[in-house]
Order: sequence, then C-alpha cells, then structure tokens
Amino acid sequence: MSSDGAGRSRSRPHVHAEAILSALLEARPAGLTIVQLMAATERTRAQVHTGLAHLRQVAAAKGLPPVTWDKTWGYRMLDNAPDVWIGYERAFFESVHHRVAHFIAGILLPHQKKKPDDPYIRTVMAQMGAIESALHLLANLE
Repeated sequence: MSSDGAGRSRSRPHVHAEAILSALLEARPAGLTIVQLMAATERTRAQVHTGLAHLRQVAAAKGLPPVTWDKTWGYRMLDNAPDVWIGYERAFFESVHHRVAHFIAGILLPHQKKKPDDPYIRTVMAQMGAIESALHLLANLE
C-alpha cells in the first residue's frame, strides 16, 4: 500500500479485486449484495466498485467465470451458468441501447436538424443507427 500524502494508505484495484474474488467464491452459488461485499471484504463502496471493475477485466485471463449481477442474487461468479451470463449480457445491451437511443434523440437529431447537409453528422447518424440496431438485436436475441 502507498500513502496519499496525508498519511492515509490506499491500495491498488487488484488488492480489492482479490478480496472480492475470495468473498464471491466463498459465497457460491449464492451471490452477495454490494453491502454484503463491503462487510465481507471490509472495504468501502467505492473500493468494492473499483475491485469489481478490475476483477471483471482480469477474470477471463485467469480462467474465471464472468461476474454477473441481478436484483435477486446480487453479484455472483458461477462456473457453468450460461443462462445467468446471457441474462446479464442482455440486460447490459438493453441498458446501453437505451442510452444510445436517448443520445441520438436528444443530441444528434437536433444537430442533424440544424445542419442536415453536414457530412460529419450524416456519417455519425448512419453509424449510430447501426450501433443502436445492433444493441437492440443483441438485447433481444433468442
């Protein structure tokens, strides 16, 4: 651990990720809520979020299953649960789809209406339409 100059120590994301990994593996097949992860790892909410982000980035390289989240179970790491993984992935695609659709409607369309002949906005609209369509397809793929 290093000091932040004020005498407080701070750890690196991989340290938080290791603590979270240990807690999630111990809880399997059940999951843990953010509050339970904070208690189990003795970390703050921000440290848990930092650790989860790092764990998600390195999980595949370490041969670990993905970290998923849902309202019922919280955060989980399940070895053989394609239905859980797909459900999480679909929810992610749906969330991103909504963000992209709102960005198009609230930012890009007004830009396009002001400058309909601008090659930049025409290209952006075409590409963002394709992205929105792909996200919608992925969120609803059977």
